[in-house]
Amino acid sequence: MMTLETVLQFIQTFEQTHSDRSPYEIANRLRGHTKSAYTTRSWTLATGFEQAYIDGTLNGDLQWAGETIDFGHCIAALADQINEPGATFSDLTKWTGDHTSWAGDIGSAIATYRRDKTKFKSLQECLDRFASNSDHAANVVAYLLGHRLNHTANLSLSQALQELQAFPYPDQIRRFLHLRFNTVIQAEAIVDPATLEAEIRKSIHAYLELSPESGWGKFFKSVLSGKPTLPAQPATSTQTEATELLQGSLQFLTYLIRQGNLAPLQFRPYQNPRLPWLGTVRYDVSVP
Repeated sequence: MMTLETVLQFIQTFEQTHSDRSPYEIANRLRGHTKSAYTTRSWTLATGFEQAYIDGTLNGDLQWAGETIDFGHCIAALADQINEPGATFSDLTKWTGDHTSWAGDIGSAIATYRRDKTKFKSLQECLDRFASNSDHAANVVAYLLGHRLNHTANLSLSQALQELQAFPYPDQIRRFLHLRFNTVIQAEAIVDPATLEAEIRKSIHAYLELSPESGWGKFFKSVLSGKPTLPAQPATSTQTEATELLQGSLQFLTYLIRQGNLAPLQFRPYQNPRLPWLGTVRYDVSVP
């Protein structure tokens, strides 16, 4: 397992040798020191920055405020959280930094499960494998680092890392909930869990619409090949697909509640997170 001191030393040295580069470019260049999966054409499209794989110096687990985070995963997610200059291809789609982090992890786990359910005992097993606690922690940290760097002039990535790791991890979870979802917490409990869950589910659904397996994902690939082919009209979501989306969102919500030391929840989710006026389902869900 890597140490924070080793990681900081590497990043500080990297920043010194690239002193004229912005945090956006620093983070994206550091992707080259994670793993090859984070330097593909898809990552170029998502981040607007092309970076070749160099080595795995930053690819590994790291102890962070009492939690284990996949630091390579964190750097990759951060690369799409920092505001980049100009326009990129992803600006023309629904793609956001969510989809290169937590929504992408959950959505890709659902897509993997749908492709071959025989490989897994359940969707929950697939979610726990491909959207693990260390992945979620990496994504939360990446979001908070990106927010800080986007809103603070002349702050380096290494400085932002040192600042953030000083806060207890439950406080980081709560800040993430506030900044990303505008979540209100009173007496250690989330005030409107149905709205929070709906926002999580919408982002996962958007990822699945844009993923390589979807019609639009294939359309974007066809554009790159020079032979654009419009996607077929998507089929109406089945009840099974809706249940999978809800299970994915609740998996992430469960992580946030537990790691944020928040009170358990019991509520009724919206039938359609994009159309809350349709009302909620007729059953309660629990988040321990």
